Amino acid sequence: MAAHTTSIRARLQSAGRFHDHLGRRVPFPVPAGRGPPALDSAQYAADFNEIKLMGVANSTTRTADQTQFSIFWNGNVVSLWNRAALQVAAPMDFSLLENARLLALLNLAVADSYICCFDAKYTYVFWRPITAIALADTDGNPDTMADPAWTPLLVTPPFPEYPSGHACVGGAAAVVLAAFFGDQTAFSVTSETLPGVTRYFSSLSQAADELDDARIFGGIHFRTSCNVARAQGEQVAEYILANSLRRLRHLH
Repeated sequence: MAAHTTSIRARLQSAGRFHDHLGRRVPFPVPAGRGPPALDSAQYAADFNEIKLMGVANSTTRTADQTQFSIFWNGNVVSLWNRAALQVAAPMDFSLLENARLLALLNLAVADSYICCFDAKYTYVFWRPITAIALADTDGNPDTMADPAWTPLLVTPPFPEYPSGHACVGGAAAVVLAAFFGDQTAFSVTSETLPGVTRYFSSLSQAADELDDARIFGGIHFRTSCNVARAQGEQVAEYILANSLRRLRHLH
């Protein structure tokens, strides 16, 4: 048992070092994000009480579909968005060069948004809901109530909460793909976390919205964290689209 505990602790420490290092990578220009809400604010209380109700493992308020998509989106979202890109590009009969540019812009925006996210995580070092709810008696907010037994639906990642990496990636990916195909593009995706399950979307923004909710209903991110991350990812993508891999003018 002691050896098993030591093994788990070593893996968590290793994951923390990796993500801390990721946050120190230098991205292309990225907008600065604001910090999380103050613990004694009304916004924090609203975020706290939403996730306490919706994100707990045995929630009776969360629907079966919300539980499914929370688990579904807990996989490798970078791979998921790349598969979505190839799927919606297939009917367009893109050339090899056009597909390469699409995927390059998508992954450039995703990488920069992810780096920006982890820089913010280790700047603010904000607590995860599982800790916040257990220690709510110490947050100075009269509208939050502690529950030491509260457990989230998803396993809590071993690095700071704010902002959400998945939401940041979703915001960036949706903007890049919308620039090529329009937001009202229908597509479907699968996930390695729920083999055999396919989810269908009528637009790119609908998928990004569901991804945001998944992190909250999964019990691992506050609403503000997802909103800020989503906007940050969108801004990164807009910058990348305007300044990177631009088409060359034909020479005469």
